[in-house]
Amino acid sequence: MVTIETLKALRNNDGMTLKNGEAVTYKTGWQVATEGYELTDAKSAMEAINAYNGNCGVWFSEGVYYIDKSRRVNTKREAMEIGRAHNQISVLGWQKMQLAYC
Repeated sequence: MVTIETLKALRNNDGMTLKNGEAVTYKTGWQVATEGYELTDAKSAMEAINAYNGNCGVWFSEGVYYIDKSRRVNTKREAMEIGRAHNQISVLGWQKMQLAYC
């Protein structure tokens, strides 16, 4: 289960995808976000994770926690459509751990 200590231990450009509060990885499919928070402290980031019931993406960069409500879909096409509709910069392809820019 992710904790405030887990968040504080993230290094610059570290991240994870959570399902029910546990870090997960997938072999296939695409991860896409629909909304999110930008927060500067671990306590607030943990509150955002809880607001999404532990189903979100977490990314830490330059002192900012990005907590995104996200979901996995099967195809790149579907991920891109959802990403564009929600003004996302990119989506993540699990198989090669690659970004595709919307």
